[in-house]
Amino acid sequence: MTVRMGTEADKTKIIAIRPQAEGYFSDGGYFVVAEENGTITGFAAVFSRDIPAPVSGREAFINLIEVFEEYQKRGAATLLVREILKIEREKDTYQVRAYCAINNAASHALWRKNKFGISPVKMSDGTILGSFVTYVL
Repeated sequence: MTVRMGTEADKTKIIAIRPQAEGYFSDGGYFVVAEENGTITGFAAVFSRDIPAPVSGREAFINLIEVFEEYQKRGAATLLVREILKIEREKDTYQVRAYCAINNAASHALWRKNKFGISPVKMSDGTILGSFVTYVL
């Protein structure tokens, strides 16, 4: 399995498989794809934004990471995350973040495996909807 920067042709293929993914690709962002034998097995869409003081700098936000069901549990998500960390280190980005729904145990395991800090999002009524995950570069 390999990971590389996505192309417009890749985006068209992904949207054909998962039409709802179209909204996660942002202008000015980028995406990476995992592939096996020329077939896209998963992808991650990323955008950057400024972080306000006191930190100041840039952060990358993984807007969506998805590995297609038939290719899950083979390391593709970890390869995608590690490629994003590599790209963002080269850009001198301060941190990489994402959001993870509370009921997504596989995603929480992915972030823990890759040494992301996990911060639950607690609502005023005490419910926890999910977690923001952060990796400081």
